[in-house]
Amino acid sequence: MKKLAWITGIVAVLLMLGGLIDFFTKGAFLGVNHAINYFHVANSMWLLTIACLLTDHKTEKS
Repeated sequence: MKKLAWITGIVAVLLMLGGLIDFFTKGAFLGVNHAINYFHVANSMWLLTIACLLTDHKTEKS
């Protein structure tokens, strides 16, 4: 579960960087028209990361 949490966390950071690049270049970076789309997906990835870490923490205590 920790590996999945690391992977989703890294993907979230990359998506946020993509959003920042798109915001500052004012273009369709990777074919995405609006920078906010990157942050919506990154938010979901962060929530998945938190859920994985909480699940892993709970299973370690049991």
